[in-house]
Amino acid sequence: MKNTAVQTVTVRQLLDALSAEMHLRVVAGHAGIDRQITAAEINRPGLALAGWYNYFAKHRLQVLGKVEIYYLRQLRAAERQTCLRTLMKMRIPAFIVTRNYMPPQELVELSNTFNVPVIRCPGVTMQVVNKLSVWLEDQFAPSCQMHATLMEVYGVGVLIMGKAGVGKSECALSLVERGHILVADDVIKLRVCEGCLLTGYANPRIGHHMEIRGIGIINVQSLYGVKSVRMYKHIDFVVTLELWQEGVVYDRLGIDPQYIEILGVRMPNVVVPVKPGRDIALLIETAAQNSKLKSLGFNVARSFNEQLLASMNYPAK
Repeated sequence: MKNTAVQTVTVRQLLDALSAEMHLRVVAGHAGIDRQITAAEINRPGLALAGWYNYFAKHRLQVLGKVEIYYLRQLRAAERQTCLRTLMKMRIPAFIVTRNYMPPQELVELSNTFNVPVIRCPGVTMQVVNKLSVWLEDQFAPSCQMHATLMEVYGVGVLIMGKAGVGKSECALSLVERGHILVADDVIKLRVCEGCLLTGYANPRIGHHMEIRGIGIINVQSLYGVKSVRMYKHIDFVVTLELWQEGVVYDRLGIDPQYIEILGVRMPNVVVPVKPGRDIALLIETAAQNSKLKSLGFNVARSFNEQLLASMNYPAK
């Protein structure tokens, strides 16, 4: 598992990603668009404009909305110059001026002097803050690359893991043949969304190609149609394939679930031993349906265990 988490993004990357959607336009400080953004949060510098700099979040994007702009307008020119110069010296990433307000002339002049971009946009302040926050959280979310296969089976996201040659791709192909959906094979990008959802993405370079030993490279979308693939999926549980080992005791009841931690997210993990004659695709389909039942609050194994204990007059654990 290779960690590819982003630690910084630049103002240029933000503009490239959101300019068309949010109608962002740099009006000053063009020389600073490669400045780094090192925090996923947004800040409105109201207290700092009033002279209170303790705990000022200088590493965040600074959004100037209606309140901040009207406060600056009522200041005398010398006061505006002083407070804005103080902020500029803190080397913040950029200013975002919402509602298409005209930034004060002092802000424009100082931004060109200190190379701090000033960006105008027509959006309402809170909507702008929300969109910027969502994009930045996505950029800074913990992420990694993993050699695995990701499927959607009955609407459930199933990450299939295992050593090379254990049969992950062949199993995925069998699931696609049964009408399920391939997200990615071999190389998957994993990212934590909303702080708790583990999401897998297809590698854009590989697409939905798959290597099948003895046959070669195939394109799942070309063979099975566009309905057989998708680009990303939230992961509900993990299936770990391993070669059957004699003498190893495998779980036969499913009462006490196993877990695996990926990027700090604890995921249910079903270990499936592989040997000739076992229909692994069928087992994964069954595991997916069982996962849906558990999400609805019905645990078959636990319910069956309680019924057995009750019939034998033993207290349920």
